[in-house]
Amino acid sequence: MFQQPNRIDDVNTMAREAIDALDALPVDALRGAEFDRDFCERLVIKGDVFGENFREAGAEILRHLARIEPEGRFARDLDSAMRRLRDAINASYSAAVAFGAERATSTQRAA
Repeated sequence: MFQQPNRIDDVNTMAREAIDALDALPVDALRGAEFDRDFCERLVIKGDVFGENFREAGAEILRHLARIEPEGRFARDLDSAMRRLRDAINASYSAAVAFGAERATSTQRAA
């Protein structure tokens, strides 16, 4: 029970860092994915990164970025941004599954 606030804070922090990493990319890198990036940022601001909406929008951004063929320093920045976003999506999913399992266990105990 005491791990939940830490898990929630950790996932929110990861999501914020992913948005910051996306913002560090050149503007052209996100051209065509601005809507999904802005949507993810709104979810991060609201602290709503545990739902399917965040993961789906994040996955759309990842698909967009995967089509880019970067060079030099931009390649490292792109790789870092994609890794941070992927980690935030995975953490969001893991936390959502854990919360669901905990809720099911609590319901079974109450019955």
